[in-house]
Amino acid sequence: MECVAYMRVSTEKQAEEGNGLESQKRDIENYCRRNELIVTDWYIDDGYTGANMNRPELQRLISDCGKKKVKCVVAFKLDRISRSMIDGLYMIERIFQPNNVIFKCVHDSVSYNSPMEQAYTQMMAVFAQLDKNTMMLRMRGGMLERVKQGYWMGGGNLPYCYSYSKEQGILIPIPERAEQARKALELFISGYSDVKIKEICGFKGERIVYNVLTSVINIGMIPYKGEVYQGKHEPIFDKDKFNLGLELRKSRRSAKACCKTEPNLLTGLCYCGVCGCAMRYQKWTNGKHKIYCMSRNKSMSYLPNYNANCNNSIEWADYIEKQVEEEILKISLDLSSYKPKEKETKLEIMQSQLEKEQTKLKRLYGLYADGNDTVLSMIKELEAQIKEMKANIAAESKNTANMQKTEFVYENIKKLADVWDNIDKKQKNMILKSIIKKIVIVNGNIEIQLKNF
Repeated sequence: MECVAYMRVSTEKQAEEGNGLESQKRDIENYCRRNELIVTDWYIDDGYTGANMNRPELQRLISDCGKKKVKCVVAFKLDRISRSMIDGLYMIERIFQPNNVIFKCVHDSVSYNSPMEQAYTQMMAVFAQLDKNTMMLRMRGGMLERVKQGYWMGGGNLPYCYSYSKEQGILIPIPERAEQARKALELFISGYSDVKIKEICGFKGERIVYNVLTSVINIGMIPYKGEVYQGKHEPIFDKDKFNLGLELRKSRRSAKACCKTEPNLLTGLCYCGVCGCAMRYQKWTNGKHKIYCMSRNKSMSYLPNYNANCNNSIEWADYIEKQVEEEILKISLDLSSYKPKEKETKLEIMQSQLEKEQTKLKRLYGLYADGNDTVLSMIKELEAQIKEMKANIAAESKNTANMQKTEFVYENIKKLADVWDNIDKKQKNMILKSIIKKIVIVNGNIEIQLKNF
């Protein structure tokens, strides 16, 4: 009798010893010779999981069964058809039986000729799913321990900047891509968008730029199942620069103009210095724009700080924009002397005092060990002082980290003068929103208030 054969090997085939395609084919051919069956077609799904039915050759088999092209199907085991109990029984009861297709397994007894045989076949489907669930649980547990130790999960879906060393079990940076990524981060911090970075650095897509600049893998971490673990691989980015990039991205996203048209240079930044209400652009008949306080618009009475009596002047936008550009570029050029060392010096003094007190405590411990009980009260008092000093140092360290971050931000503001003439108005607006809290305007005079990072 003619038959067809179905074979499958999953993506977890390394864990399934003895179930490779060659082994399956050999056993199927031997089985068919013993039972006088002639294989006319092979349906082979190489690299597909048995957890679902999304397999091209299985779908082709189902189609051919429905077209009455198949009389008999032979498989290595029931779990090759499916590791899901429901899918396995569906194939037998909804595909094979209605189309009068005989189904045989080399290593499983599959039959529906009697209630007992039917129950046995159903039990085989249950055990196929149990085996799948047990294997997946074992693999996930082992994978979690591997990740906790800092090793990469393996597999073909590698991060953009890395290759994978099977011998070491870790990610290895790809030098040219790592350099490309570092350049992209510098450009982003300087104010360039993902789209522009794609064009400048030669990335294939904007999404790749986004993934590279936001992935914690590039600072030496490994994300797994919603948690992040320290990896053994070499980081691509400096951690502070990476975090700054994330903060700037968040800042630009929240400050992004809601209008679909291209924003003006100072869109979303101008506030009235008389009443505190927001200010906006208004286009005039000559095609130019003016900036005016929203308190002049009666329909905007719901706005915070609205004041119908505000007497702030209406100014030509070109005049205000020129002042802002001159001032921001002046700030950019003058920041080279910005060196906030005060906090660092304070921290160093505190750490030095802690070391002295810890040395004193060690001496008291020595005296107590020699039998001098009179120092016990001194020891307790000094321990309390040291505990308080450590808490103060921890708080000061956080302040120092913030100051260092601020210094880094201002160092990048210095670069504005280098890029300002080479970027469009939309990019300029995004840069200004990332570093300026507000621009206060009073009768043509401006005050620029920078953000605190």
